[in-house]
Amino acid sequence: MTQHLTPFDICARLIGPPEAIAEACGLSAKAPYAWRFEASTRGAGDLPSAPVMRRLLSYSSARNLGLTEKHLIWGADAAEIEEILAARRGDPAVAAE
Repeated sequence: MTQHLTPFDICARLIGPPEAIAEACGLSAKAPYAWRFEASTRGAGDLPSAPVMRRLLSYSSARNLGLTEKHLIWGADAAEIEEILAARRGDPAVAAE
């Protein structure tokens, strides 16, 4: 069975803990903690705005972290994110695929 990850979950796996996500966005260290929970303008795990998404994409692109626009809008299966992480580690099993 596949596990679907929210955009916030994906950022946590590809970028790091909420403090690292905040740094990538230029926000206060605690700001991303609230993104785990539903708010009146977004669902639980969704990111709060397009500017935040653009900053995260720029940060990821500059560091080759593998984050995509699709991840930030729709989320992804955990297996897809694990493949990205394995490729970043240089896992030979992923390179053979």
